[in-house]
Amino acid sequence: MPENVNWSAVWQSVTDTWLPLFGGIALIVVAVIVIHIIRKRKNNKT
Repeated sequence: MPENVNWSAVWQSVTDTWLPLFGGIALIVVAVIVIHIIRKRKNNKT
């Protein structure tokens, strides 16, 4: 392990890159699940 690695900078770049990506994926997954549940409920009522 090199001693001169700035881990806070590494962590910052990781969070800046991957956090929005995972956040976006999670948002899409949640939206799909919610829409699926709503559609199921609408189908059951009719």
